[in-house]
Amino acid sequence: MRLHEQRRSILNTNECCPLINRCKRTLLPTTAVPVKRTRLPGGPLSLLLLLSGLQRPTQSSEVAIKIDFDLAPGSFDDQYQGCSKQVMEKLNQGDYFTKDLEAHKNYFGVWQKAHLTWRNQEHAFPTTLTTPHAVALLVYTLNGYVRSDLSKAMASDAKTPQQYEHSFHFKYLHYYLTTAIQLLRKDITTENDTLCYEVHHETKDVHFEAYLGATIRFGQFLSTSLLKEEAQKFGDQTVFTIVTCLGASVQDFSLKKEVLIPPYELFKVVNMSYHPRGNWLQLRSAGNLSTYNCQLLKVDFFLPTHAHSNSSAILCSWPQRKNETKHNTKTHESVALCFSRPEGL
Repeated sequence: MRLHEQRRSILNTNECCPLINRCKRTLLPTTAVPVKRTRLPGGPLSLLLLLSGLQRPTQSSEVAIKIDFDLAPGSFDDQYQGCSKQVMEKLNQGDYFTKDLEAHKNYFGVWQKAHLTWRNQEHAFPTTLTTPHAVALLVYTLNGYVRSDLSKAMASDAKTPQQYEHSFHFKYLHYYLTTAIQLLRKDITTENDTLCYEVHHETKDVHFEAYLGATIRFGQFLSTSLLKEEAQKFGDQTVFTIVTCLGASVQDFSLKKEVLIPPYELFKVVNMSYHPRGNWLQLRSAGNLSTYNCQLLKVDFFLPTHAHSNSSAILCSWPQRKNETKHNTKTHESVALCFSRPEGL
């Protein structure tokens, strides 16, 4: 549900995703197998790793977990404030994307598929959104394994500058997802106009607990649904009703009516109810909080790209989409990696 100057409008739930030309409602994996409850110690790392695991496709679950909310202080939450252009230039001039591809099995194929999907679509999108941003959104929204791996990396692989430099292999995706959300919001809002969405999210076999009035963060990119009935379909879960004022609608890139919430958005717990077969938490946007900013520019090294016979990829301009006009092509002049298969993948 979109909240705009105290006016509400329900989006057409029969509208299909333009990029894939079919409708489908998807939720987190569920199971009818009886479960038992166990206690998981609280803490930012356990919370983030738990949330990331819930976004990976699974066959079944045997344990219902209780966990407390907090501010997820260990999350990599860079907003790239005041340095977005410089970070983009550094990403495109270095070999960061190549290293990201090499660090993940089948990662190349995911990006290639998303890129081809984007090139073949005919739907008009905001001119503020470049091709790399659009492809990054497709990679994230259409692949549960990427969502899970990114969330785990944000929770544990960027706690120090050295760890971020050598172990965080989602520099490219994190930047383009973060700035895609910002660009999508910028396209439909003005300086004095706040756009918020009422969305829903459910976690199967997990009971989140918080106290009324608490301020929390998810600390990761969170996929949420505009469809309340879908989020409340199953028992033994925690259902969130969330008013986000920093999230962006990505339903043109997804199989569902989806709003993507950034990791740095703060929420206040304004209502709750606890039941043996499921909890409900109502959250309202309360600003933003970031520990990191412009982290890539603080890295002590810079690796220029040199074309050679065994290089994993080379830098090139994104190919023009088949429906792009000459004017729109200029909008998508961002430099990115050609999808020539990296060696060993």
